[in-house]
Amino acid sequence: MKRSILGLMYLIQGMRNAGIDVDERLQSIGLHADALDASSVIHPRLELDILKIIGAGVRPEQGIFIGQHYALAGYGPLLMLLVTSDTIATAIEKGIQYQGLTHLTGQLKLKHEADRVALQYLPNDLDSDLGMLRAQCEISGTFKFIQDLYKMMSLNVPQIRIELPFARPDQAQALVAYHDYYGHDLCFGHDHAAFWFEQSVLEVKIPSADSITFKTFEEKCIEELQRLKLDDQAPTLVQRVKDYLELQQGVMPTMAETAQALQIPERTLRHQLQQLNTSYKQIREDLIKDKALRLIEYQAYSIEMIAELLGYSEPAAFNHAFKRWFGQSPRQYRK
Repeated sequence: MKRSILGLMYLIQGMRNAGIDVDERLQSIGLHADALDASSVIHPRLELDILKIIGAGVRPEQGIFIGQHYALAGYGPLLMLLVTSDTIATAIEKGIQYQGLTHLTGQLKLKHEADRVALQYLPNDLDSDLGMLRAQCEISGTFKFIQDLYKMMSLNVPQIRIELPFARPDQAQALVAYHDYYGHDLCFGHDHAAFWFEQSVLEVKIPSADSITFKTFEEKCIEELQRLKLDDQAPTLVQRVKDYLELQQGVMPTMAETAQALQIPERTLRHQLQQLNTSYKQIREDLIKDKALRLIEYQAYSIEMIAELLGYSEPAAFNHAFKRWFGQSPRQYRK
């Protein structure tokens, strides 16, 4: 299932703020962080390909700082569903039910034990440095999400005991960083992450509860999940190239940059596309044509702005290309 690109964008922003040369790494594969299309979606395989490039050599524990840049705003209808739930129990239940709309790659579960309960997070990969980095980011981001959500609901954050699936750091400075962020009720060396709190927390009423708004946004969450699941199959090579080119607005990556991002030698990519009776140039042009039509029909942008969004340096060049494709100018088409 595809995911919102916002998770990748927050990851990039967090890396920037952690002093990692993420922009230079992105440029090596033809991407520009500030040009990424926030409305686009990304296949997990492609997201991992990009992460391998921007996350190479980054220490996993830096994920503590990177994850702090995940923001509530990126959760759209899911956020509204949670804050209009009647109780914390319902909000947690819906958060787990619709976790496919979050920026997490692991799995959320709820565990009850005597008079306490835990929101568990099970990372996909704790065996590689890259997997550990992603787990650190997502656990840190989840902790921030919990705190921000409580503040948004005008509730006091409950006392939370945190278990982490990482070894206790040997260096005192690294240990201080964990405690500064997660607090001192913290335990290392578990199989997965867990945020423990008193069972009574589940019964807390949410001040912003609204049954009508809740129902409206649950329908939106269901629709969004269904949309993301439409592309649940393993993408073809042509689709992988197209998905990559759709990630950003403006100038598109070159074939060489695309091949590097997809972990395929450029010569191999060219040959395989030829075997499929297409080419990088054809895929790129078809994509620009589709985007041009969508942007013109949207009616929100001027022709000059559309030309810029599609990577044309001059509106005249866009007008010429559009007329070649569709037999009329963009303004004639819009009428």
